[in-house]
Amino acid sequence: MPGRSLAGLRRRLERGETLEQRVDELALLEHRVGPRLAHGVVQLGVRVAGQRDQAEMWMVLSKPGHRRHPVEERHVQVDDDRIGMQLVRELDRVQPVLRRAHDCELGLALDQRLQRLDVGGVVVCEQDPQLAHRLDVSLVPVAVQQVAVIGAPLDLGQGRRGVDMGPSAIRYAGLADQLRSKLELDVADLGNVTAPVPESTEEADARARYLPDILKHCDKVAKLVEATRRSGGLPLVLGGDHSVALGTLAGMAAVGGAGGAVWVDAHGDLNTPETSPSGNVHGMVLAAALGLGGDVFRYDEWTVPAIAPGKLALVGVRSLDKGERELLHHLEAKVFTMSEVDRMGVEPCMREAMEHASGAGFLHVSLDMDVVDPDDAPGVGTPVRGGLNYREAHLAMEIVAESGLLDSLDVVEVNPILDRENATGQLAVELVSSALGARIL
Repeated sequence: MPGRSLAGLRRRLERGETLEQRVDELALLEHRVGPRLAHGVVQLGVRVAGQRDQAEMWMVLSKPGHRRHPVEERHVQVDDDRIGMQLVRELDRVQPVLRRAHDCELGLALDQRLQRLDVGGVVVCEQDPQLAHRLDVSLVPVAVQQVAVIGAPLDLGQGRRGVDMGPSAIRYAGLADQLRSKLELDVADLGNVTAPVPESTEEADARARYLPDILKHCDKVAKLVEATRRSGGLPLVLGGDHSVALGTLAGMAAVGGAGGAVWVDAHGDLNTPETSPSGNVHGMVLAAALGLGGDVFRYDEWTVPAIAPGKLALVGVRSLDKGERELLHHLEAKVFTMSEVDRMGVEPCMREAMEHASGAGFLHVSLDMDVVDPDDAPGVGTPVRGGLNYREAHLAMEIVAESGLLDSLDVVEVNPILDRENATGQLAVELVSSALGARIL
């Protein structure tokens, strides 16, 4: 296919001629294509992923938009119709995919090797043109371009002081420089949301300690997350204790409705005020996001539940209270305890978790640093032995990046007081980088 013009290809199709059914040639096809084959051109580096042995002819119809194309002047790639349909709806450039090649609005002809639908869609995402020749059919990452860092230095949700310094520890470990210089991301640090401290805050209800003030703090986080989401950026929330994730999820749900969550944590965080043995809200945040925390967690105009039914997965769990175990028996959740991780390996567990949680309004990954074994992450609020080791933690986040599904991320429970030379803060930076696309090679 290299060397043939798109116009020539179009004439051949109109005469009823078929494309050569060779994916390796299609993968090297590069043309300048724009709406109605006119202005707003983009440079395309096409890679086709599919399963069938017999190729079938598909078309991509260009759809003129009123704004500058989100993919304009970037290299893009095409993936199959199983992922990213919401993303397709947000793009101006392409929409329907049809089996016939006779439409006058032909934008690009592809052999998609799909078999399920007569009308489907394509997903475009940024791709380095130097990688266009690599023809595997694995899911390819959607490159993140804009990241908004939001500090949430809250420590009211748990009983051990120090996690309020977590955002500073992560920043001090070089988060912004890592994302900008090594991943070439556009990073905007929005600073810290002002957080109350226990000394000046009334505990109120011992069953859910400091809950009113926690909800106020989470609402501030939610508004920043919502604004970031609406502007097309990826919110990266730095905790603080895990209760700040309620703000992240509420902010995401305010834009696209309830979504999915992959909870990478040693704990279930599925207690309620009635079942919690401590009254610490960081152990109730997931139940609250599911709408199971009771009326005390209702706040303002939050969309609750913020997690859609059947779109929750937990990975790395090894410490559950009785009430949490009972609740999990009634939830449509995928739960990969450390026993499952040991038996299956972290890669299949994370891939299945991401797949299970995808397909709703958004996909959020919540990384509690205590999921990592204390030998590698000593500076956490509630350490539990027997967690992920250094490489397993990195691989888990690399699977997140490879999925191309990540919409928001938080990293929580870094406690510099308990740390060794900011080792946990540094690890948090590394794991965030892996989740956003860092690779060894």
